[in-house]
Amino acid sequence: RSLLKTMRVLVLLTLVCCAAAQFNFFQLPGVNRRPQRQQQRRPQQTRNNFRPQQQSIRSGGTVDDRLGGSEYHFSWRHDGGRTYSGQGAFGYCTGLGGGWAPVSINDGGENTFINRVIQGERQEYIWTGGSKRGNSFTWADGSSVQNINWSHTGGARPSRRQPDNRDGNENCLAVLNNFYGDGVKWHDVGCNHRKPTICERRG
Repeated sequence: RSLLKTMRVLVLLTLVCCAAAQFNFFQLPGVNRRPQRQQQRRPQQTRNNFRPQQQSIRSGGTVDDRLGGSEYHFSWRHDGGRTYSGQGAFGYCTGLGGGWAPVSINDGGENTFINRVIQGERQEYIWTGGSKRGNSFTWADGSSVQNINWSHTGGARPSRRQPDNRDGNENCLAVLNNFYGDGVKWHDVGCNHRKPTICERRG
């Protein structure tokens, strides 16, 4: 009986060991284990990981349209719809570099072109490069402003034509889009008012 009992115990131990080996119950740490994949770390998002932003508009200026030998840049297409004082509009255009300046409207063809841009782009008004020097207006390029498109209305004084200097300090020339029911016309305006602008670069 003692021998039979011993044999039963040995058989039972053998079965237990086989089962343990099959299910890795007795596997020691670091022995015969399948190598684990090393987790890849995501690189930190620093400035060098991002795509470079588009080149600044102020490093050269985008040409939005052309007429004859002139190129034109529309501020509202590139600055998020910002507005500027008369002096600020001058600074915006010249800040583009490369010979840009606020637009000078020297003939009827250019005037028609600018009017179509303002209407087509649904702008209420824009600054030009015209400003008052003494008793007359001159363009940013130094040429005299000719009587091409001054409005026939003087705002509060309809009987008086533009420029009327209504507020006493209207020293900048703006193009207004039917602001007084007079169509797309030139008005002298206080330079502190804020508007978008059209920049011009001549070839």
